[in-house]
Amino acid sequence: MSSRASEPSRSAPFFDHGLFLLHLNRGKEDLRKGLYDDARREFEEARRFRATDPEVLSNLALAMFHMGHLEEAERITRGLLVSHADSVPLLFNLGLILFKAGRPEAREPLERVLSLAPGHRKAHLTVGLILQREGRLDQANRHFTAAGSDRKVEVDGDDTITRTARAAASNRTAPDAPAPTVKPETFGDASGPREPATQPIVPRVEPPRDSSLPPPVAPHPPPASRAVPPAGPAPSALPAPAFASRSGGLVAADAKGGIVVRRAALTGRTGVAELVADDTMGGSLARFFVRATGSGGVLLLEPKKGLHLVHLRNEFLSVDPSRLYGFDATLTYREDPAFEFRRQIALPFVKLYGTGTVAFSTAGEPARLEVTPETPLTLSSRSLLAYGGDVAVDLVEDADPLADLGGGPVLSVSGSGFVLIEV
Repeated sequence: MSSRASEPSRSAPFFDHGLFLLHLNRGKEDLRKGLYDDARREFEEARRFRATDPEVLSNLALAMFHMGHLEEAERITRGLLVSHADSVPLLFNLGLILFKAGRPEAREPLERVLSLAPGHRKAHLTVGLILQREGRLDQANRHFTAAGSDRKVEVDGDDTITRTARAAASNRTAPDAPAPTVKPETFGDASGPREPATQPIVPRVEPPRDSSLPPPVAPHPPPASRAVPPAGPAPSALPAPAFASRSGGLVAADAKGGIVVRRAALTGRTGVAELVADDTMGGSLARFFVRATGSGGVLLLEPKKGLHLVHLRNEFLSVDPSRLYGFDATLTYREDPAFEFRRQIALPFVKLYGTGTVAFSTAGEPARLEVTPETPLTLSSRSLLAYGGDVAVDLVEDADPLADLGGGPVLSVSGSGFVLIEV
């Protein structure tokens, strides 16, 4: 039985390296612990990010094998063998799957293993068990000997394979008895090429600011203009941010290095800045942003709002898009697939990743609250500006009449991370 609560199924329109590794490593740990159903779910989730990754698929096949889903394990393993025809672990696992299913063609991949690796003891053991099942005992015993059946008890090399081979050779395994336990092998493909990312995350050095832009003027910056990094190195380690407060409540954004800004906040441009509607996302976020590049910049305005900067350094941050001025184009972004309650709100959150600056439009300086497994948060959706770390955001109810939160759904935030709320 599964030990982890089921998680909602999510789509992944582009490759997300951090989440991919999270699910892959969780699945491998569950597999090691014998939590095969949990492992299967984690590998299925990782497969959403890399549909043809060999390590994900081979581990998923192992989970299916242990759960008794032999047809699915066979299908996945055969698929991997198309591009890894001489993989000894994959060939052995296919033979073991077919042997466990009682299929007569099980010997074919195992004989192939022995041609590639003549000393493969588990292949000898499994071939011996097949021959024994067929009543060809002399041939079976030769394979049991190659697997270690003649080794002495409780000496070096007296391992599980040896003990299973010894028991089989002494005829304690009857033809109609359940197949002895032979474990499949892990297929390691870390040295081979990974499936390419559909939207690769590549660090990029920010170019210098365009000297044609006037310097920012902020004699009395509002509290919201202070930049507070959620985590990682100090902002001073990053290039100068492209977004800066100007007099009159304007925000000037330098487009030289590439920026993405909210269309509704645009009020002008400087120099020769090229503006292109962004078509990365669909649905309610289609053409919500504008990508600006070139020698110049854009002017952004949000009445009665100030600028608040958050600096990311190879980090994730999920944000309310309606409260953004914009962000550096070095950051990759997509609709946040974890925002399962999106039907209750006007816009889904946007998930950002990478190194760069995120510019928020806020009435005051946001508060940062830490979230731990022992201290989950419950708050109104209208207060939630952004969140980061390994947290889950769930819908609690449409509104909390006791707290008079109103204005949208009430959310529960749990896990390990932080939230930024506008107070």
